[in-house]
Amino acid sequence: MKFCMKCGAFYEDKDGTGCPKCAENARLRAAAEAAEINHQMDAESARRARRRAWIELIIGVPAFIGVIYLIVYLIRLIRGA
Repeated sequence: MKFCMKCGAFYEDKDGTGCPKCAENARLRAAAEAAEINHQMDAESARRARRRAWIELIIGVPAFIGVIYLIVYLIRLIRGA
């Protein structure tokens, strides 16, 4: 078995290609760079996204708390009957 000085992995060098772990990391890095997407928005789209996120938060959190209270109320109602 050989030892890779770069990543510290042990590997069998059957076909002389070198460390498979380093080769896989390099392949994944190259694929990520090739698939990079531009995530920038214009000002209007960013404003709409922020507003939508706040509306979802303002409606979602009280609705979630209400559902929890409803479940607790129904459990107490069933146990008391």
